[in-house]
Amino acid sequence: MAQRRGIQLPRVSAMQPVLLMILCMMAINAAYALRQFPGTGGRALLQSSHGNLIVDYIGASGASDLQFTDLPISASLQYILPLSFAIDADASGNTQNGNFNAFWASSLTPQSAQSFKQSNPNVKLLVSLAGFSQFLSDGTTRNVDWYDPPSTDTWISNAVSSISNLVSQYSLDGVDVDYENFPTSATFTTCIGGLISQLKSSGTISIASIAPFGATISIYADLFANFGSSIDYVNYQFYADGLASQSDFISRYNTVAGSFDASKLLPSVEAAGRGLQGSDFIGAAQQLTIPGIMIFNVDNDKGSGFSTEQAVASFLST
Repeated sequence: MAQRRGIQLPRVSAMQPVLLMILCMMAINAAYALRQFPGTGGRALLQSSHGNLIVDYIGASGASDLQFTDLPISASLQYILPLSFAIDADASGNTQNGNFNAFWASSLTPQSAQSFKQSNPNVKLLVSLAGFSQFLSDGTTRNVDWYDPPSTDTWISNAVSSISNLVSQYSLDGVDVDYENFPTSATFTTCIGGLISQLKSSGTISIASIAPFGATISIYADLFANFGSSIDYVNYQFYADGLASQSDFISRYNTVAGSFDASKLLPSVEAAGRGLQGSDFIGAAQQLTIPGIMIFNVDNDKGSGFSTEQAVASFLST
């Protein structure tokens, strides 16, 4: 018989319809993930991953027996420890026009800081500015408020000088900004942005981070919009936002990422404190693409044998 010329149809395998159906279902699931997590490319479900950074604040309680060496350090992770806090005030709470003084636990000495860094090359130390409140010399406390200085240039000059001295004294690597009380904020972006920019451009510091939360996000978003190229990490205080579930946490994370750079945004947990704890927090972190995790703080975690830090370290090590 003569061969017919023209197009020959390939044989259809009995498995091909099944494979086609599977591919269609995968496409539908991917589209669903994109709708559920807008702005993340579906990463919260499809491409969850993490870096190996732990940011762990230290010294905020003022406990006189706290030591750098108390914290268990994993060689496979990177650590940033912001010393908490340096405050633009004297021991009586009088503001000093940009002249910052150390008010963290007195046991965290310059000598112990230098020794700890030498023994742990995967650790960076920062100075964290302000915090929520200050313990005064008379035993009382006061809120640490941002105030608009008479001259922004003078404030920046004084701040650069005083922070540079602390950096040299404690062998620090950078600055964290944690102002939380804002009776006014008119000069905040100018002063803090100028401070960070000058410290970085001079090579005094290599790392800068900020620590906003719900009530301060607009103020820090303005700072980030103007000086974001000089800010390496956003240590957002999710535990202060009253989030009750993993889905709430993920939704809030994606919203906050819209005001900052998602590649710089760390989810956070408060040791023995507010917000999601334990497996609930880790479960939320597992669904995000993150550079690492922020913990507040070493002081509060010590009493539990650093259970929060160890759970975070175990997760980030996988």
